[in-house]
Amino acid sequence: MKTAFTILALFAVMLLTSSAYNESAADKAASQSVAPMLVIDNGNDTFSLSEMRGKYLLLTFWSSTDANSRVACNEYTTFVKHNASNDRMSHIAINFDKSKGLFNEIVKRDNLDTAAQFNVQGEVASTIKRDFHLENGFETVLIDPSGVIIAKNPGVETLMRYLSI
Repeated sequence: MKTAFTILALFAVMLLTSSAYNESAADKAASQSVAPMLVIDNGNDTFSLSEMRGKYLLLTFWSSTDANSRVACNEYTTFVKHNASNDRMSHIAINFDKSKGLFNEIVKRDNLDTAAQFNVQGEVASTIKRDFHLENGFETVLIDPSGVIIAKNPGVETLMRYLSI
């Protein structure tokens, strides 16, 4: 009986491990795609994804109502500011707040670079959410110099590897 239980437990562990491996492989395959075309104007600056070719780009999607995405925006901004002085990487953040006033207050309060922050609303926001598959929440994507999404929500180790620091 004990042997049968051990075999059953090993089989369950193998099944779970196999399932986890397939999910990570699927995530990796999904992230290895060309980034959708994107052009945004915030009134003072215009951001075009095609103009960012030639360097790595961290593209963060966030909202003030989503604490995790707001924290991530701050962390990525700080990382790029302190580690990408060689101009190999930029950070652009796209905000989905419905209130432009709230967005401006958060940018000011969090001391974010206004030139790298873009607030989108309405149909533009819906299109971006659809094109970047943000149905399950906000995230950050790392786009390589050729325009391919190579990582989702990359950690510091991943970013350092691409910056070759």
